[in-house]
Amino acid sequence: MTVALTSLRHRFFLALLGVLCLALLALVLVARLQIMPILLEDEEAFASAELDRAERALDSELGHMHRLVEDWAYWDDTYDFVHGKRPEYVDSNLYEDTLDTLDLALMVFLDGDSEPYWIAGFDEKGEFTSCPGIQPPCDWAAPAMRHLRQPIDNGFEEATQTWLLALPPLAMGALSPIHQNREDASSAGWLAMVRPLSESRIGQLRDTTGIDLRFDIVGAGSLPRESLERISPTHMTASRHVAAIPTSHAVRIDALLPRQRYQASLETFRFALYWTGGVLVMTLLVVLWLLEHMILAPLRQFSRYTQRLHHDAVPPSMPGGLLMRRDEIGTLAREFRNLLTHQQQQSALLLEMTQHDPLTGIANRRLFDERLEEQLDGSPRHRRVAAMMIDIDHFKLYNDHYGHQAGDACLMTLAECMEEKLSVYGFLVARTGGEEFSVLLPNTSLDTAVAHAEALLRAVSDLGLPHATSPTGRHVTVSIGVAAHVPGQLTTPADIMRAADQALYRAKAGGRNRIHAYHPVADSVPQE
Repeated sequence: MTVALTSLRHRFFLALLGVLCLALLALVLVARLQIMPILLEDEEAFASAELDRAERALDSELGHMHRLVEDWAYWDDTYDFVHGKRPEYVDSNLYEDTLDTLDLALMVFLDGDSEPYWIAGFDEKGEFTSCPGIQPPCDWAAPAMRHLRQPIDNGFEEATQTWLLALPPLAMGALSPIHQNREDASSAGWLAMVRPLSESRIGQLRDTTGIDLRFDIVGAGSLPRESLERISPTHMTASRHVAAIPTSHAVRIDALLPRQRYQASLETFRFALYWTGGVLVMTLLVVLWLLEHMILAPLRQFSRYTQRLHHDAVPPSMPGGLLMRRDEIGTLAREFRNLLTHQQQQSALLLEMTQHDPLTGIANRRLFDERLEEQLDGSPRHRRVAAMMIDIDHFKLYNDHYGHQAGDACLMTLAECMEEKLSVYGFLVARTGGEEFSVLLPNTSLDTAVAHAEALLRAVSDLGLPHATSPTGRHVTVSIGVAAHVPGQLTTPADIMRAADQALYRAKAGGRNRIHAYHPVADSVPQE
């Protein structure tokens, strides 16, 4: 051991090995104490954002209820009916098909004294009943009535309100005072509506948000308002409590979310960790090689040279290797330069992978959002920008009928079609959801964007991709929402994409396979 430590080579090797062990230990500690908490915090922020999207979708459904109950409550015929002036109102309006069409389980008309004037709805057996007041066969509605009257008993304001009803089964409720449409008069009573949050409606929320959602009734305050459970390396369950009636209960939203974002970040970090460890090991070997060839070997060579000076009669010449040490230093510099070039290439490849969709090869949401932000960050004179949101009509039915491989082929074909039609104009086509695409149209007005959308709609139709189960047509079709920058109204990326999403919703509500352009004046006013 003493002989080994007297060797410069062995002592230098042990020192470098200790440094390597300390560096690897530092990397492990940094990963455990700093990087992992950051990744988990980012995952929690992602889960909270997804719950926000689910809650916004639920609020949108309540908004529909808000408009529906006001449409009926501010109808003159309803006002006259509650005053006993229109006996034909029941036969003309309160029949089974009406509630089926409106997807309502219960309609309750209350008079000016907050007493039930007329009740129409479906009982627990699904049978339709319609009668004046809480009397058989409408006495099944008494529990719901008790909760719907709570806001009135607590000093209900003269304004329409909507709630979640934490009653088995889970439902949405709306209550509005009954007024004459064109006269400033006191209310004649109240109109309450109940719409069940059925599995089909929950399925629509899943389709709208792209999130696997579940809704349950729980006791208010029994658990934290928001929680996150990581159930496997690939999935997690995020939960949030939202207020409901009765106030002693709440509705818990459960979202089953993928952990792809966390796994991708973790894999990237592991790659960097392994790469760093590899670099450290390679550095150790290179340093040992340099030590041998730049210090130890020349020293031994010089030692032999000095020994020969004592033994040889004729002094030997200086070894040429000792005079060429600059070349070795230059070789080391070129090796590090090559290593840096390789790292830059790897970084560029990683950046390319994070900005494009792996299936279709077109831009992904991250690149789309960055480009849209860049367009709106420029001079106000150059902010003329438009955007499209494109959704494949009934794509779930397509996948169910033809299979996911055919669905992937359909996505790639449509992406290629969009690229062919739009990229020649300098527009950016991106896949921003499962069957959702977005297009960024710089320096484009709303009218021009609509013209491009019409051309794209025709191009998709001309593809003639068969879609046997589509209610819209026999071929694959798309619905397109178009919005453009409007000074003072649609100024941020969120504003423009929200407007495009609303326009897409209108296109789908209008029958699909069509285009709807967002106009702030027309589209911001609820349609009666």
